Amino acid sequence: MSRASTTRARSPTSGRVRGALVFFLVGSACTNATFPPETLVGDLRVLSIASEPPEVGPGETSRLSMLKTDPAKAGAVSTVIWVGCEPDPQDLGRSACNDASILLRPTQITDYPPGLQLLGFGLSAQYRSTATVFDVLAQDSPIRRAGSVGQVLGLVIGEEVDPLATGDQLREYFARIERKETPVVVSLTRVLVSEKPPEQRNRNPGIVDLLVDGVRHPKNGRLPVKAGGRLALTVGVPDDVRQSYVEARPSGDVTLTETVVGAWYSSGGRFSRERFDVTSDDATTFIAPGSTEFPEDPVPERRTGTIWLVVRDNRGGQAFDRYPFFVCDPSLPNPSVTGIAPPATPDGQVVVTGENLSATLDVVVGDVALNRGSFNASAGTFVGDAPALAAGSYAVKVRGRNCNDADTGLRYVVP
Repeated sequence: MSRASTTRARSPTSGRVRGALVFFLVGSACTNATFPPETLVGDLRVLSIASEPPEVGPGETSRLSMLKTDPAKAGAVSTVIWVGCEPDPQDLGRSACNDASILLRPTQITDYPPGLQLLGFGLSAQYRSTATVFDVLAQDSPIRRAGSVGQVLGLVIGEEVDPLATGDQLREYFARIERKETPVVVSLTRVLVSEKPPEQRNRNPGIVDLLVDGVRHPKNGRLPVKAGGRLALTVGVPDDVRQSYVEARPSGDVTLTETVVGAWYSSGGRFSRERFDVTSDDATTFIAPGSTEFPEDPVPERRTGTIWLVVRDNRGGQAFDRYPFFVCDPSLPNPSVTGIAPPATPDGQVVVTGENLSATLDVVVGDVALNRGSFNASAGTFVGDAPALAAGSYAVKVRGRNCNDADTGLRYVVP
């Protein structure tokens, strides 16, 4: 499987914090206190690591991407370092990534044990096994078809790391982690390497649409929600999201069908359930911050937050997406759009004119919101990236920060 598992390095004060937490839990056992749900993300966490594709042939490449969050420290500096290990097709536990001491003493990484390599820096990297990974096996070995896992460590370090750092410089970064001077979150994922034909390999589940109260959410758009309001969330996935596959057993091959599960997370608010079958039509209710039912979950100071969705199959495939939300301010006026102009240059932005545009949440063209849409105070306009749409004429809708939407009567033409 490739579900990310997480290890947190303890800070110098973590022992005292842990003791205080235990005391609080014991002292509050007989009260009506409501504890934060598992889905609430308030600190640095790695929610998912997806490999595309999740299964490759020997010598082929998979692209790794990480979904990490740290709502409590927006803009805080951190660096992702990727380390990969070659599969061990003989399953003798010889992979350097199998050595748990690396999690406790990451300076060992810079010794580059056999089979371990530094994959890169940043939110994405590439993993590639050697073309000769199965040469130690007989040609009729079932492992060639069943596959062997290549393990990957994603280390999120709480400081800026020079991507051109030498081995000695990296060793010093890792030494500060061991001395608990720098926080780190370590996540483990796996890429399956096999000799299956490409059409029989596992693929990642896809996320096609998010439906809010039964209506397709505009791509790139923000979710408007009233304080304490409730939204019915449903996920659209491909019809063939659940793959059939063959599993070898002592009694013979068995054909199985995947299970595909979605998981919700958010920086504020809570959900009626944490996990769900993505092939079900049952909606998950999102309860926005500001509910009188949950006074410990107030409206954020800037009224903004994020919902994250992670979809996983039971063979290691993953996909994720993020949906920013805005807790509406009913005191704001309705924005009015009188004009919309396409970019004047290839790298320019769409320019929207009208009244009260500072109260605009999104401008939606067809079913796509202007990406990175924002109010330009100096020009009194609302601007955003041009929507990626096929040639045609599209209706334009404005969504207000007061939770009111309006059709503008305008058309946006894509030549």
